[in-house]
Amino acid sequence: MAKLLNFALIGFLLIVSVAMDVNPVKAQRRCTEILDPNNCVPDDCKNQCIQKHNGNGLCVGSSGTGQFACACTYDCENSHSNTK
Repeated sequence: MAKLLNFALIGFLLIVSVAMDVNPVKAQRRCTEILDPNNCVPDDCKNQCIQKHNGNGLCVGSSGTGQFACACTYDCENSHSNTK
């Protein structure tokens, strides 16, 4: 019985030591910039965002105005532009 308990303890310690050695994933910080606050054209917005930040440009509704703005979401650290 003692050998089984020792084996179980060694196995548990091995699992814990491997789990503690795993590096955590570094999350990327996301930024958003409004490229054009009025009259968003989806293809133009997408292309402008790719060129400026290598990001994802989408038309989003502006609050209360009924117009759409071009919003560019991108990885802050890998942006082509220094504007953040």
